[in-house]
Amino acid sequence: MALALSACNGGGGGGTVNPPKNPAEPVQPQPQPIAAEYLPAAGFWNGRKAAGPWCQGKVSTQSLHAQSVSEESLLAAPTDAMRGLSGLSENLTGLTVQSAGPQELALLLPTGEDAGAALARVKAQNVTVDGEFGYWITVQATPAQAQRLVAQGLVQYAEKLPTLKTVGLPAPSDATLGNQSKYLPMMNTQAAWSQLDLGCDHPVVAVIDGGWTGSTTHAEYNLVPQSAWFNPIKAQQGNAESTEMNPGYDHGTAVAGVIAMTTNGYGAGASVSYNLAKVLPINARTTGSSIGATAAVQGIEYAVGQTTINGQVFTNPYPASVINLSFGSDATRSPSQFFQSAFTAAANRGVVIVAAAGNELASGTTDTAGLNHSIGVAGVMFDGNRWVDPHRAGFGSNYGPGVDVAAPAMAVPTMVNGAAEFWSGTSMATPWVSAQIAMWMYANQHYRADGSRTQGLRGDALYNKLYACFAAIGSNRGTKDEYLGFGKLDTGRLVSPTEAACR
Repeated sequence: MALALSACNGGGGGGTVNPPKNPAEPVQPQPQPIAAEYLPAAGFWNGRKAAGPWCQGKVSTQSLHAQSVSEESLLAAPTDAMRGLSGLSENLTGLTVQSAGPQELALLLPTGEDAGAALARVKAQNVTVDGEFGYWITVQATPAQAQRLVAQGLVQYAEKLPTLKTVGLPAPSDATLGNQSKYLPMMNTQAAWSQLDLGCDHPVVAVIDGGWTGSTTHAEYNLVPQSAWFNPIKAQQGNAESTEMNPGYDHGTAVAGVIAMTTNGYGAGASVSYNLAKVLPINARTTGSSIGATAAVQGIEYAVGQTTINGQVFTNPYPASVINLSFGSDATRSPSQFFQSAFTAAANRGVVIVAAAGNELASGTTDTAGLNHSIGVAGVMFDGNRWVDPHRAGFGSNYGPGVDVAAPAMAVPTMVNGAAEFWSGTSMATPWVSAQIAMWMYANQHYRADGSRTQGLRGDALYNKLYACFAAIGSNRGTKDEYLGFGKLDTGRLVSPTEAACR
């Protein structure tokens, strides 16, 4: 029994489940009515799995991955990569940089010492600390101050934090939600739905972006309760509003909507993951399209389980299995080792990070997509080719070795404040892939009894499994290029019990 087939296990009837149609399109008659269990209840997700035959009698995986919430910082223990860092990053060297004023830096405390004692010595130098992450701290300081701290042995390594920005563009106004009728078949999404059923734990996708703005009516069923939403900039739980809202700029809501739109009710479109993935909004945006670097890593910590801000501990009741980063930074000479440490720590807890490649139509992906332990996402057009925006010169999908997969990026339909909107950019391709990976995690819960070995994978083993799966089912037929990576993922094969590379 499957989502798009008959509901033969206690459902009382069954039917083909298709995404809601745009009113302007002819409505195709349903062969049978949709069974009641596939119709969503009103309100936010209650944290429980939907009753169904899948995973019955199997031990609940709850958060689906290997992480366990700990009172320690995500970066409390130094890794071999952290131990190997020393001195100043390239973006802090040179006379011009050394004469610059205070800016946001990341400092690595000496990894051979106790982190608490080392932090106290740095604070004694009247350094303004923004965030504490175990052996990493973020500060407001001049490059010259950082150089002195390194020379004194108080800091092992220092780098300038990247300037983060969201990477989505509103699409032309002539697009319609009918685009789903182009994209869903192109990604073989309906074939995935037809192989899945209710009854397993729902993967949570944390969307670290601009939070959620406006009405939730069309998406509540796929959003975690608002009490769990998080704003690290305000240090508030239960709040995902930005510190300064750029009126009309609802990037975070648009991104989250690709995953959270409620299928079979309350909205004008269907979520890619068919109500199986749930979304946790986290707001790390400061002003306009800027993302706070310190807040972004605090958001990653919270998504995984817990973060501490100004001595206050915030515990996430719905730990994420996937983290969506639809933002990036301009290319730098020194990719952020602070962010790399956070990405690796998340991977070591079994969490997958998915990041946008960027929209400059240029060689070189964003730092977030290019770092190890992240899935870099490029964009495609309606015809499946690389996204090159036909309406705005110089906009299109970036390319480079950081690109791993590709997904729709042109006039992608979503819902914002109860109304249909259409956004273009790798920002919108990224949640599509996040939803696909969430469905992969969902399916593999059921397939454990049939030999799936994906549960509990961590670190390199987790990502290597994903890359092997992408090579098997990607449209580039096993090869990886700098434009589309392994290509568009065949979602039907991604969740198929017979696709050995993905199980």
